Amino acid sequence: MVLVVDPAGTFTAALRPGLTQHAGCRILQARSAADVQDLLSHGVVGDLAMVSVQFHDYYPKIIPMLRNAGWVRIIGLTTESGPVAPVINAVQAGAGGVLRFACREPDPESPARRLTPRELEIVRLVGDGRTNKAIGVRLSLSALTVKNHLARIGRKLGTGDRAQIVAIACRGGVFHDPADSVDNTHRYLLTGAISDTH
Repeated sequence: MVLVVDPAGTFTAALRPGLTQHAGCRILQARSAADVQDLLSHGVVGDLAMVSVQFHDYYPKIIPMLRNAGWVRIIGLTTESGPVAPVINAVQAGAGGVLRFACREPDPESPARRLTPRELEIVRLVGDGRTNKAIGVRLSLSALTVKNHLARIGRKLGTGDRAQIVAIACRGGVFHDPADSVDNTHRYLLTGAISDTH
C-alpha cells in the first residue's frame, strides 16, 4: 500500500498510472494533516508514504508521525521548480529522499473548468478507457445519454476526440478522484477490506 499525502492531488494524478498499473500498488490519498492522523488512528500502515513538501508547514510534522506509526519508507514530493529549503526540511524530518517532478501548473483559463460535476465524472471514466456503454452502466445512464453528455462536453472544449477531451481536462487540473479520499478509506476500514492494517 502506498500513501500519498498531497493536498492538491497533483502528485497523486501523476503517480497513479505507474503505481497501480505497473507496480500493482493500492494507493491511499490524504489531503490534510487531519486525514493522516485519521488514517493512523485506524492503524493504517503500509510500505511507502509519499508526502508533498509543498504542504506548507505540515510536512515536517507529518513525516515523523508516519515514521513513528511504522511506515517503512517515506519520500518527499516536490516540483522541479520548487524551492530547495522544503526539500532539506523534509530530509531533516526523516524522509529517506525526495522525488522531483517536472510538473506544469494547471491552466486556470482552461475550458474544462466550465464542466459540470457529472461531465467531469464522465471525462474521468473516458480517461479510464471505458466505453459509453460501460460508463452508462457505472453511472446508471443509457449509452445514448452518455453520448449526449460527451457531445456537450466536446462543444464546451472544442473537440469531439475522446483523447483530446481527457488531455484538456488534465491540463486544466479539474480531475478529483473520489476514490482517493480518506472518507472512502473509512468505508473499507469499517468493512475490514484493508488487510494491511495493524
